[in-house]
Amino acid sequence: MKPDGISVVEAGTRNYLRMTASQERLVEKRRNGEIGDTLLVLQHPPTYTRGRRSEPGDLLLTPEDYADQGIEVCDTPRGGKVTYHGPGQLVLYPLIDLRGIGEQPGQVNRVDVPGFVGTLETAMGRALERWGVEAAPIEGLTGLWVSRTGAIPPGATVASMASAVASGEVRKIGSIGLKISRGISSHGISLNVSCDLGPFDGITSCGIETCDVTSIELEMSSPPSVDQVGIAVCEELCCLLGRQLQPTPPSSIGLDPAAGTVAAPTA
Repeated sequence: MKPDGISVVEAGTRNYLRMTASQERLVEKRRNGEIGDTLLVLQHPPTYTRGRRSEPGDLLLTPEDYADQGIEVCDTPRGGKVTYHGPGQLVLYPLIDLRGIGEQPGQVNRVDVPGFVGTLETAMGRALERWGVEAAPIEGLTGLWVSRTGAIPPGATVASMASAVASGEVRKIGSIGLKISRGISSHGISLNVSCDLGPFDGITSCGIETCDVTSIELEMSSPPSVDQVGIAVCEELCCLLGRQLQPTPPSSIGLDPAAGTVAAPTA
């Protein structure tokens, strides 16, 4: 039986590589029972991240060219391809022991990753509904999508929506890229709230050459803050998992508020 609460840590703006190192340490803490299930809510400075399935052509310029634009390029151990993070975009990292959640495969230490991805998509969609933004997943494409002409139809697939995605009628608003380490999740989701979408033009976003993106700000006249959306997604995710949300300060999990790294253990 899992404990009732999930700690929600609002971590502010964090450097991407430092936060990756922090997640690795926190995953070990979770595995060892030093911390409970945790959701990290944060933003990143302008950063392109290359997932494990990235290809050289996904970056349209060189890292030096991007550096001149003030955008860092980082390789990451998460799944997926290239995406962009920046101010005004919600990033949520779930550090959760997935063993015992969802339909468990028969092998030892195997977890229901597709089921958890679907839960994350549902949590994002329900949060967006609070502000009247209709978004839904498309089978065969991870993340969350919105349509200029109405709701994404139930049962939408990559094949049935190919022309709508190619024309820009259907645009991506939320992305998912997880890492699962012996049953513990890390990395996670990004949701465009009020970020500058221009940097998405500098990459083949998520490996889709014609993928257009959008944000809550573009979909409504008065968008909520990133913090408001972050809490809404956390509330919906905790509800879907049957758990209680527990606001938690960064220091309680050893997260250094100054440097964005996990503090080293004292001797």
